[in-house]
Order: sequence, then structure tokens, then C-alpha cells
Amino acid sequence: MGPIGVIKVSQSNHWANPSKAGAQEIMEMASALEERGRTLDQQQVNSALIGELAPAPGESVIEVGCGSGFLCRLIAPAVIPGGRIMGLDISPEIITIAQNYAIKTALADLIQWSTGMAEALPFKDASFDSALAARLLLHVSDPGAILKELRRVVRTGGKVVAMDWDFETVAVDHTNRELTRRVLNWRCDHYGGNNWSGRQLWKHMAAGGLSSLKLVPVVSVARNAEDSLTLSLFRAAQVARDGGRISPGEHDAWIGELKSALMAGCFFASIVYFIVSGIKE
Repeated sequence: MGPIGVIKVSQSNHWANPSKAGAQEIMEMASALEERGRTLDQQQVNSALIGELAPAPGESVIEVGCGSGFLCRLIAPAVIPGGRIMGLDISPEIITIAQNYAIKTALADLIQWSTGMAEALPFKDASFDSALAARLLLHVSDPGAILKELRRVVRTGGKVVAMDWDFETVAVDHTNRELTRRVLNWRCDHYGGNNWSGRQLWKHMAAGGLSSLKLVPVVSVARNAEDSLTLSLFRAAQVARDGGRISPGEHDAWIGELKSALMAGCFFASIVYFIVSGIKE
């Protein structure tokens, strides 16, 4: 595996269902989720997300589309004592990996795991105090159906929280503006799901029958080579080149300037994540 978060993912969006990938790619995807969660820019985003979810001792929380379980493990200490976390993913292979990560911590007994479709959750009505979908809805065809399911499985007065990025909010300091726009627009429109999902969360949550909606925009800033957004920009250039939107020479020049800025300590990039929460009445 290459630098943190850089994995060889086919043009198919395997993030929608990792089980469609090969065994090696599934392992790399899970590892990338873990490494991404430890980056400074994602720590900022996750902190804001958990602050909005506001889990409390004794509560039961479900994360749908939990992936490697990184967020489940972050949330778990907040529900001690007496609470529980449920992590659900469509991929049984990913759930097995999440279980293995949890076993290595002191939190394993607090977290339960389940495999299932987010559009038809295998739980009774009002089974949880709150429900979370983070970085999930951009990978699905019907976000509204999933949000309605999240509403169904939380109790009256419970909270539903959704978060996604909006890739077209990415800002990068680069001398070649025209080339930068081509790289970012190609990545936004042709790779990794619905990259406008962040700006669409509000309407999906409003249509999902939730009340007291609240919107929290989080500007995530990348300054270092190890930041998640930095690595995403390298990948953006790669997929724009592979898709024929930019030439190999343009790819090398664009990446080269970013690397020079990183070496000089003057690199800057940012992206906006949107967190929307609502209450079931």
C-alpha cells in the first residue's frame, strides 16, 4: 500500500458496497478508513460530528454505513455506563474487519455489529436513542429512503444526524487555476459517488419527517502531506488523468506544484462538510 489513504480502487464505486471488491481491496479500503480517521483534518470533522450527535451515558446509538467501525469506537466511551453502539454495514467482510478492530480495544463489549441494507434496517421501531449516517449518503441511490429508516428506528424525541462533504467546495491554492478547475470538476462529477451530497442533506432531512433541523457547516483545512484532503487531491489528479480529462504532463505539473508547496510549508486546501441533524417527534 502507498501513502496513507491512497489505495488502488477501480472506477466502480466499491464504497457503495465493499463486498463487490476483491479481498485485498476490501482490506485496503478498511485500512484507509482507519488511517483517514487519524488524520488531523478528519479529527476536526469527527469532533464536530460527535458534538452534534451528543451521545450520553446509557444511550443506544446506531451508525449506518459504519465501515471499519472507527466512528463507533470514537462514540462508545460517551455512552458509558449502560449504553450501547450498533454498527451496521452492507458488507459482511467489512463488518468482520470492524469487529476485529474493536476486539483490540477495551470497547469491544459496548459495540454490537450487524450486516444489512440501510434502506431496510433489521431493527424494530424506536430501537435506538439516536442514529448516524456519516459519509454514507453520497454512495447510495435513494438517500431519502435511508433517512426515513433512521427516523423509524429512533425513539420519539431521538436524534438523526447525517454528514457528507461537498467536493465542489474544495479550495486549493495553485497557480494554474484553469487546470485546477479541470482536475477538481472531473473528480467531483466522475468519481466516488454523488459529491454534491453535502448540499443536498438539508432537503433530504426535511423530506424525511424530522423536525428542529439544524445545519452545521465544518470547514476542514489541510496543510500537511498526511491530511486526508491532501491525499484526496492527489487521487483527484490521478482519476482526471486516467479519465482523459488532463494529460500525464498536466498531472505531473499539477501534483508537482502541490508537493513543492508542501515542502515549503505553504500548502493550503479546504473542503466543507455539512452536518444536518433533526429530531423525531
